[in-house]
Amino acid sequence: MFVFATLGPALAAILVTSVVEGRAGVRRLLGRIKQWRVGLRWYVVALFGFLFAWILGYVGVLGVDPLTALAENWTQFFTVFLPLVLAGILIPSIGEEPGWRGFALPRLEERYGPVWGTLILGTLVGLYHIPAFFTPILGPVTVGEFGAFMVTAIGASFIYTWVFNGSGGSLLIVILLHAAGNASSSLLGGLFDELPYGGWAAIVIDGGALGAIVFSIIAALLVVLTGGRLSYRAGELN
Repeated sequence: MFVFATLGPALAAILVTSVVEGRAGVRRLLGRIKQWRVGLRWYVVALFGFLFAWILGYVGVLGVDPLTALAENWTQFFTVFLPLVLAGILIPSIGEEPGWRGFALPRLEERYGPVWGTLILGTLVGLYHIPAFFTPILGPVTVGEFGAFMVTAIGASFIYTWVFNGSGGSLLIVILLHAAGNASSSLLGGLFDELPYGGWAAIVIDGGALGAIVFSIIAALLVVLTGGRLSYRAGELN
C-alpha cells in the first residue's frame, strides 16, 4: 500500500499520458521536473511558504511561545527540516506531483477554471489519503479530524495551484513545495507539542482545526488577490 500510495499518481499520469499523447506527451510531462528556471521568489515560497504559514497559525493561537521555542532550537532547521525536505522530495513528492499538478491540474483548469479546478483536485487529493487513515501513518482519526484534514488539503491546494501556475508549470517547484510542507509539519509539530496549552487552544491544535483555518484563510486571500486567476494563463501549461 505504501509503495502504490506514494507512486500511484505519478505512475497513473505516465500511463494515461502515454496512451492519449504518446511518448512525446510523456517527455513533456517528465520534462517539467527539470524546469528549474522559474525565478528565485518561487524557490523561496516553495521552501518557506508552508513553514511560515504554520508558524503564524501557532503564534495566533499560542502567542509568543512558539517563537521562543524556534529561537531556542534554531539548529533543527538544519538538522531536522532540511534533511526532511530532501527525503520528502523522493517520498512522497516526486511520486505524487506528476499526477496531481503535472497531469490533472492543467486539464481541470482548462475545463473548469483555476478556482473550481483547484477545489476538485484538492478534494480528490484529500480523499486519496483515506487508506492511510487506517494505518499508523495517519490514523486513527475521528470524523471531525478527517473533516479538518479535508479542509486543510483543499485550502493548501490553492497554494500549489498558485505556485505551479506562477512558475510556468514547473513540477520541480511543486515537488519542493510538497516536501517542504511535510517537513514543516514534522518540525513544528515536534517542537510545539511540548508547549503548555489547553482549553480552546487544545481543541484547535489537537483536533486539526488549526491547519483548516490557516489554509482556508490563505486560499481565500490568494483567490481575492489574484482575482480568481491564481496566476493561471490559458494555454501556457499545455
